[in-house]
Amino acid sequence: MKFLDQFDVFIFDLDGLLINSLDKLSNALVQSVSKFANSSQLINFQKYDKQNPGLSRFEKVDFFINSILKNYDLKPEIILKTFDELSLEARINSTLNPCINELYDIYESKHWILLTNCDNQQLTHVANKFDLARIFGDNLIGTPPSKGSRAKEIRIKNQGRSIISISDSESDGELAEINEFDFLFVEEFSRGNSDWKINNYFSVQRLDDLLDLSLKVKLVK
Repeated sequence: MKFLDQFDVFIFDLDGLLINSLDKLSNALVQSVSKFANSSQLINFQKYDKQNPGLSRFEKVDFFINSILKNYDLKPEIILKTFDELSLEARINSTLNPCINELYDIYESKHWILLTNCDNQQLTHVANKFDLARIFGDNLIGTPPSKGSRAKEIRIKNQGRSIISISDSESDGELAEINEFDFLFVEEFSRGNSDWKINNYFSVQRLDDLLDLSLKVKLVK
């Protein structure tokens, strides 16, 4: 039996898993806040951003304004507007992991969901670019509302079904734990998991490892 056979519902992340967009998105976000920050503040924000790849754009901009800049009069919408424009370009210019199509051909009978921090309107453009509707159909779920709210809804709608969340980020692992999903970390496009606080999750090096019949998925305790 292949590892994924045991699950009824697959929840896939987008950035850092299906597309190699993390560095491009980081650059877009740093560029968006740069005109409001001095060099020291910008360095601090870059560190925070790289250490928290799974956090939403809203959380990161709020942290920048309230904890780094400490300019409480600055409206986050000003930064977010610039980021929305730059992030769409970043995602469109990224590359889709080709093995997702092979996985879908094998597991088409499963319930496929894409859950991402990508803006809902932007997600429509990204989905068109990479033909994601072929795989996920109407289950292309962006933000707002938050990933946390969306994950809770998924659990409620799929009571009694085994669910696995597949992602590159610790924050998705935390959501999986809260909502009683299994969690699979894929290292391929990620920033690693050496300093993660969560445990009892599965791990593979690459997404296409899941195509290997002989693969023994690693359990991180």
